Amino acid sequence: MSSPFLLTYDEWMYKLDQAYVMASAAEVHGLITGLLSAGVEANPQQLLPVLQDFLNDGQALSQDVKQHVANLVETTAKELAQNDFSFSMLLPSDDDSLPERLDAMVEWTQAFLVGFAVQQTDLSLVSDDVREALDQLSEVTRIDIHTTDDGSVEENDEAYFLVLEHIRIMALACFTEVGQKFGHQAAANKTLH
Repeated sequence: MSSPFLLTYDEWMYKLDQAYVMASAAEVHGLITGLLSAGVEANPQQLLPVLQDFLNDGQALSQDVKQHVANLVETTAKELAQNDFSFSMLLPSDDDSLPERLDAMVEWTQAFLVGFAVQQTDLSLVSDDVREALDQLSEVTRIDIHTTDDGSVEENDEAYFLVLEHIRIMALACFTEVGQKFGHQAAANKTLH
């Protein structure tokens, strides 16, 4: 399956490492998805300061990384808005080790929750379904990737993909119920002034 992100996970990690960014590709994509799902407009110029604060300790990103982040914001916003479940998460490939994939999955989920919380600070404004989705995503961040499991590789992989699919569905639910609602309100408010 080709990556909709223009760069593979490993290419993203290399670019971030070369630019001395202190975050993983999973964290970058998780934060972007969380912000968009909470109603932040898909405007890279608006998102870059938030991304720099949370992912790079306030330090500016290199021009090359900024351009890739802008493309990632646009790609992610399009995938989320398609409503056809084509949204995919920027994570290591299936060929990477399970611990590496689990670690990235947890990082993605943590960053998603941070991004969502940056914009939606009052969860009383969101539906019970969204609050439940956020609770379930919080549970994912508690997965201990270093526990030894006697299950077979196939069973462990299957469990990983089930959790991954659940995360994807929860993120889409947040975007559908909150991101689109609040994003449209912000756009409507801008045109009234």
